[in-house]
Amino acid sequence: MMVGVLAGAVLTVGGIGLLSTQVNTTATAAAAESRGPRGVQPPQMNAKDLVKHIAEQFGVDETQVQSALEEQKDFRDIGQAAMLAKLSGKSFDDVLSMKTDSNTWRAVGNQLGISREQVREARDDMMAQHLCQRGDIDKDTVLSLLKDGYQPQDIEMAARLAKAADKDIKDVLSYKKINNRWEDVAQQLGIEKTALRPHRRDRGMHPMNGNEQFMGPMSDDTGYFCE
Repeated sequence: MMVGVLAGAVLTVGGIGLLSTQVNTTATAAAAESRGPRGVQPPQMNAKDLVKHIAEQFGVDETQVQSALEEQKDFRDIGQAAMLAKLSGKSFDDVLSMKTDSNTWRAVGNQLGISREQVREARDDMMAQHLCQRGDIDKDTVLSLLKDGYQPQDIEMAARLAKAADKDIKDVLSYKKINNRWEDVAQQLGIEKTALRPHRRDRGMHPMNGNEQFMGPMSDDTGYFCE
């Protein structure tokens, strides 16, 4: 939502499902059911859990995030503000207030002195944390592969097959070509295709299925920050 949003990604992502349970105030309920002014659908979490998740992941104040939700702030703006607050050391409210109709997130990032490399590193760290939680690969390996240019979905699939086949993940990644699928790689390795499926505890939270609880700014080499 990684990668906002794992960020968007996570929030990623990452990116940033409808808030599904009842909430305490009418304003929060309205925000929970809203896709936001730009049509972005928030993660499939109830409002209380969503606030807690953002606050814990980015080290920002829960009450400030709660207020932003009740004010029906755009979820991408919430994710961007949370990430930039973490990177800059400023409060979530202060950073969110810097974003106006005439001031893009890229401009806000520049004003805060945050580099594209800082955002990329933070995004990769969030993605690595999510992937390693599944137990198929360690965080350092994920970070190394992301740095080498491998895509998160390929790292995840290769990690599952590497674990099932007791092989090195880079060896497994070498089987993936532009003209084959991960199911084909599984067949080459003599592994059942079921090894590619999300673990039972991960269903509904797959980083590529649109429901990943991953909050944060999404960026690329040309966009730097989402506008």
